[in-house]
Amino acid sequence: IGRSFIDFVHPTDRNTLASQITSALAVPKIVNSTMVCRIRRYRGLSTGFGLKDRVVTFMPFLLKFTFKNVCDEEKVIYLVIQATPYFSAFRIPNEVVAKAVPFVMRHSANGKLEYIDPESVPYLGYLPQDVADKDALQLYHPDDLDYLQQVYETIVKEGGVPRTKTYRMKAQNGDYLKVETEWSSFMNPWSKRLEFVIGKHHIIEGPANPDVFQSPMSEEEKTKAQKFRDGIVRIMNEVLTKSAEMAKQQMTKRCQDLATFMESLMEEQPKVDEELRLDIQDPDHSYYERDSVMLGGISPHHDHTDSKSSIGTPLS
Repeated sequence: IGRSFIDFVHPTDRNTLASQITSALAVPKIVNSTMVCRIRRYRGLSTGFGLKDRVVTFMPFLLKFTFKNVCDEEKVIYLVIQATPYFSAFRIPNEVVAKAVPFVMRHSANGKLEYIDPESVPYLGYLPQDVADKDALQLYHPDDLDYLQQVYETIVKEGGVPRTKTYRMKAQNGDYLKVETEWSSFMNPWSKRLEFVIGKHHIIEGPANPDVFQSPMSEEEKTKAQKFRDGIVRIMNEVLTKSAEMAKQQMTKRCQDLATFMESLMEEQPKVDEELRLDIQDPDHSYYERDSVMLGGISPHHDHTDSKSSIGTPLS
């Protein structure tokens, strides 16, 4: 009580609401007008005062506006709003609805949506202002476009189609429902060109996800999900398995043992008569074999092409 009603309306619907109210006020006589908009749901205080951590959710409503003059001390115009909530028409996946209410959509010759019935909201999940001027052809399933092209050819030639075969139409949540459509059109009598097409759609089967108001995955969510997928692939390809980790630990221990052994060798002072003698003038290079220290069969003084010490002991 005492707060502005606009505060509870979804940010993307506020301009539409303001425009609707302004248009209604401009009419000389008091008339009823309607629109569909999302209203914020009460988050509640049952979990304490940490409301900032609760996600803000909105629910679609059909709003009916009535302006009333109330004469108290001074004349005041009140706006009375009757709000009726929308719920998804489907309860289970791929539900066959017995008494589905048909709805009408109209689009221009370039495919832009000009009108969509409020009756479509519980079936498709779109608010009329969300799809206004959007491409109606984007609602059709890609695999049905071949058939629908033939339907549109018939509409142009014959002016309409009594009723199509079943095809798929995209709901707001990204899933598809099955519909059959009665088509009519308006041809400009002067230009003899098609002006717009009207489709009366009959629901045959609901989408796999029955909640048509569920938000489709945003680009941010898609990016986040892809990062997790990439992380899983990276883990499978880069992170060491248990056996590889044990092998790595064993190799580390061997390296440490070798380092300790080498340090002990370095700490021992060689005796004078055991010092290495190198005579670079020796023509037969026999001192290589005589005076070099052999480590694992490999002499640090040997040339890598010397076959005597390198056979069977490749450098690593």
